Amino acid sequence: MSSIFELKTDTSELSSANEGTSKMEYEQHPPTRDVVGNNFPNGAIHFRFQTSGQKWWVPSRSYMRMRVQLTKGDGTPIDTAFGVAPNMGLMSNLFQSGEMRINDKVVSRIADFMPQVDALKTRITKSKSWVDSIGESTNWWAESQALRLAEVSNDGRIIRDTVGVGPADVETTRVAMGFDPAGGADGARRNQWGYGQVGGTLVYQRGADNAGLTAAEASAQFPVGSFFKYVGVPTVPEVEMEVLTNDGAGNLTVERLLAADVATDGRKNFARVVKTPIVAPDSRQIGSFETFWTPPLSLFDIDHGLPSGRYELVLNPQTSSSYMKRAIETVLGQASKNPQLPGGAIDPANVRFRVVDFYLYCATVDGPRADDITYLLDLEQTRCQAEKIDTTNFQQKNFDVSPSTFALCAAYQDLRVGENTALSSSKFKSYEAGALPTVSQELKLNRFFINYAGQNLPAPDADPEFVAGIDYTTQRYGETQVYTCAFFDTGGCEDIEEWHERGAYYYFAWPRDGTDRSTRVNVHQQFNAADVSNMRLLLFDLSKQVARISIRDGRVVDVQLEDA
Repeated sequence: MSSIFELKTDTSELSSANEGTSKMEYEQHPPTRDVVGNNFPNGAIHFRFQTSGQKWWVPSRSYMRMRVQLTKGDGTPIDTAFGVAPNMGLMSNLFQSGEMRINDKVVSRIADFMPQVDALKTRITKSKSWVDSIGESTNWWAESQALRLAEVSNDGRIIRDTVGVGPADVETTRVAMGFDPAGGADGARRNQWGYGQVGGTLVYQRGADNAGLTAAEASAQFPVGSFFKYVGVPTVPEVEMEVLTNDGAGNLTVERLLAADVATDGRKNFARVVKTPIVAPDSRQIGSFETFWTPPLSLFDIDHGLPSGRYELVLNPQTSSSYMKRAIETVLGQASKNPQLPGGAIDPANVRFRVVDFYLYCATVDGPRADDITYLLDLEQTRCQAEKIDTTNFQQKNFDVSPSTFALCAAYQDLRVGENTALSSSKFKSYEAGALPTVSQELKLNRFFINYAGQNLPAPDADPEFVAGIDYTTQRYGETQVYTCAFFDTGGCEDIEEWHERGAYYYFAWPRDGTDRSTRVNVHQQFNAADVSNMRLLLFDLSKQVARISIRDGRVVDVQLEDA
């Protein structure tokens, strides 16, 4: 460090106010084809632009903006009871893959698993303060589906600081309401509600013995806005169906959350649920909104200007049958005004997701000309591969990675992401089998290590455990934050609850001898009493590449890419 008595004596020693640049601005570039509405998934989306002369492009300060509409199928606003929210990290969920080209040469590519790569890069490179502020506001990075739901619902409340505060919802049994008890040898002699799934109707019958409540008295127990649910009935999910209409004579219309009729039988138990409103300020309550995003391609990590060149960004959308499913996240473990038809297809009568416009905004500055130069780009590529987990016993999964790999990361995810709207591609979570999953399985990992380049990490083997009353995942959480350097970030890192909620991942920096060109990775794992029927292992390898770009007479004449 210079002496405190050393004074600047020349203007060249003074700091620059603008780093030698002038006229910084954002240039708007449209895609080369129409992407509005139903046209969005119809093939690759290209953005082309070029710079020359004194114009330089700054990738890390560039971004993409999309305007979208998220409503019910008839165009009416979403409410909190509807249960549909934008997916976490919305924009990456709309794409399968992407690449960045310089003069038609691919310099950065994500061949598959775009949402997963974007989620990992965001979590290992962005601070908690960034994720909770600009990340949440611009691309829905809140880990809680309820928070995102509140923002897009026309009755949404800001519930971040009030979750779990105040009285709980009130559930009242049939006997407490005055109905006779369920059961008995003769079900026809009991009070009973039959459900018709076609119209979402509940029809009351008093029973042959005329005990319990009359039709009018039964209707009075379920006012509009309360919720009806069957309790303990085999094959019938215990979902809460909001009462939409009530004729006062034993005929109710409720949310159509059950996929099959429920026969009129007094032996089937039921209950009433009354929701307690949360006292909190209104949220944004938006159905049409902007979101913006920087693609997780390595070229967009470059934080300095790039001179003359012809650039092209190519993004491949999800298919027409899946992009709307991937754009949303519904309430886990509930049908939640289910936006899907049987078999998983989106029902356009129930939910509507529509792209309004889509643009690339390139940050450019004026600087010195670079007419004859060869320069290097230091690129950090991220790739994701997957293997299905087929046993809870100790097993090994094998992968091939780049010889220039400098870090590895493992995570576990449900195979049904992209098909079941309750399961997000951006979260590293896996659940038990069933149409309405509720219990995560990935935290039942109880033995784990990775072997690569003659090293095992962690060493000794990790032995995490997360069961009732026991949480032995803190070391894995803390060590991951140390390896990513998030532990030392002044903006903080995600806390352990958020790490669980978004899905655990296990990241390891992998320094090794410069002559080592190993490409084989073995991941070993074992689970304790987990349901792995829908689980897969994701392995991310982070590697170094160098792009060598030659410019002659102000034009790019050669682009070469090689492993570092």
